[in-house]
Amino acid sequence: MIEAKGKSLEYLFNYKEGKIKQGLGLGCELDDYLKYKPKQLVIILGHDNVGKTVFISFYQLALTLQHGLKWCVWSGENQTGQIMRNLIQMYAGRPFKTLSKDEILTYSSYLEQYFDFIDNSKLYKPAELLDLFEQSECNACLIDPFTGLDRGMNYEDNYKFLNLARHFVNRTGKTIYINTHPVSESGRQGNIYPDKHDWAGHLKPPMKDHIEGGKAFLNRCDDMLVIHRLVKHETMRLYTMLSIEKVKDTDTGGKQTPLNCPVLCEWNNGLGFKVGGTDVLKEYRATNKNKELW
Repeated sequence: MIEAKGKSLEYLFNYKEGKIKQGLGLGCELDDYLKYKPKQLVIILGHDNVGKTVFISFYQLALTLQHGLKWCVWSGENQTGQIMRNLIQMYAGRPFKTLSKDEILTYSSYLEQYFDFIDNSKLYKPAELLDLFEQSECNACLIDPFTGLDRGMNYEDNYKFLNLARHFVNRTGKTIYINTHPVSESGRQGNIYPDKHDWAGHLKPPMKDHIEGGKAFLNRCDDMLVIHRLVKHETMRLYTMLSIEKVKDTDTGGKQTPLNCPVLCEWNNGLGFKVGGTDVLKEYRATNKNKELW
């Protein structure tokens, strides 16, 4: 269908007058680089065991508590109970085992209003998973990880999936986050910090071109971020590093992080990351007496 003439005038006038709506932030340093926006295809890349799922859960929770966003999550590598445990602990601002059963029930019931979880006992084809996302009354969806889907493994299959995902976000207005892994080369000796570096011997973050499945993901996504952690470093293992590698639409907010200058996110004992030193959940936790739970 050919679009009607003049359909883009509203956007053009808004752009001229500086009225382009900005994406949603968290009230911290990360907002300079990454914003939540509707109708986006966002790729997340990181080595195994660096804490991608935990950080993504934190990011989802922060957007939920600050902006009321709803999520639909498919996680092929983590049980729903594990994810909910982390969400509840971060929301409570206390170690999970110190919570009473009444508190766990109350916080779980509250968070379940915003989080739908897809049963991971079945192996889903991409189109099946997108259908389930559409059935959910969510704003955004998470595929964690892409490699866990029942899919073809070649370059053409990747493009077919990405085209389906792109059509889905354009049609529904929902945003999709896709957790991915790098190729084996990214974990070999050539990707280790050199001897004279402060982090000598530790694994470097993957480059965006290391993504398993190739350039198709970079070409078709709106935003791309790399999550990394020095898992064996005495002190830096407590910091998650976020590098923003692509922001397609900078007019609505966000930009690439400078070279070798990731945003540092402190573990904060598992109670929700401090981003650039800012505890973005502090004012929104259940324990904050100035906020009501419901």
